[in-house]
Amino acid sequence: MFGAGVVIAMGAGLVACSSGSGAGSASASVTFIGGGGQLQEAQTKAYFSPFEKAKSGIKVVQDTGSTNPAKLVAAIQAGNVGWDLADVNADFGTGDQQKLLQPFDCAVVECPSGESETYRLPLHAYASVLAYNPSKVSGEPSNWADFFDVKKFPGKRALLKEAGPSGIFEAALLADGVPADTLYPLDVDRALKKLGTIKNSIVWATSPTQTADLVAGGVAVMGNVFSGQAYAQVKNGGDIKVAWDGMGLGVDYLVIPKGAPHVANANKLAAYMTDAATNADLAKIYPVGPGNPKARVDKTTATFDFLPTPDKSSHQYTLNGAWYASNYSTLTTKFQRWLQQ
Repeated sequence: MFGAGVVIAMGAGLVACSSGSGAGSASASVTFIGGGGQLQEAQTKAYFSPFEKAKSGIKVVQDTGSTNPAKLVAAIQAGNVGWDLADVNADFGTGDQQKLLQPFDCAVVECPSGESETYRLPLHAYASVLAYNPSKVSGEPSNWADFFDVKKFPGKRALLKEAGPSGIFEAALLADGVPADTLYPLDVDRALKKLGTIKNSIVWATSPTQTADLVAGGVAVMGNVFSGQAYAQVKNGGDIKVAWDGMGLGVDYLVIPKGAPHVANANKLAAYMTDAATNADLAKIYPVGPGNPKARVDKTTATFDFLPTPDKSSHQYTLNGAWYASNYSTLTTKFQRWLQQ
């Protein structure tokens, strides 16, 4: 599934997928940590394998788990960082968290306009959407109010068990009548109260990939999933459809953890992944929009119908990463307390 010449972290060791003479020396490598699943497989095809060919001698080593910010923070604070470049959600790397990061070299990467120093590079855009299994529901759910209507649409709901910007709190508030343009600051208590109305019908997922798996496999009749995961299911024959109304638009970013062993190589890989000429290559095989505003996606590409374009929804919002970063501790405490009730 992964490209030739790539080394993948699996369990406690590293397994080389290359059929060549080896992974090379540590100084000639760069370790990337991503969210895993089919997104990271697509990143391998779009970025890592071509990068290795373009930057002869630099091998890409991979790990997963970057969607859990606690994992990154713990390693950085312990001074035990094994990663050079991380793909993170919008709720990580702003404000005080910048002290946990190494700034990018703007002489190597294309920093955002007007910035002489940056700690985050926009990588790709995605959407949090309502996905459902058409063979398991009678009718077509079209919005978050339908998601919370277990009488009209009986069955389990799949949600990601994380207090991060996955869209579950926003979905609850939209279903409870909050306008999309006034969601933030989130009324967490109100969102949890609304989620409580379907708590017995929730199947919790531990990853975005599993959330989509639960819906496509019929374990849940619908779920809050990322559009890219829905596309991956459809491509592989999964029984899943998307309702775009009330979608949440988000952005993933690249960051360099402080203490990264190969900062120079991290900048080189980041430059390749975010360059206007190559950034949209991922969108050709996986439905996320490019993070570089100069990158363009051809409308004839197979993924275009699943790309998070504004015309797909009249009631959309932007996932507010800064709010999540500022309120992460409080949100996590309330969410965990609610789960245990």
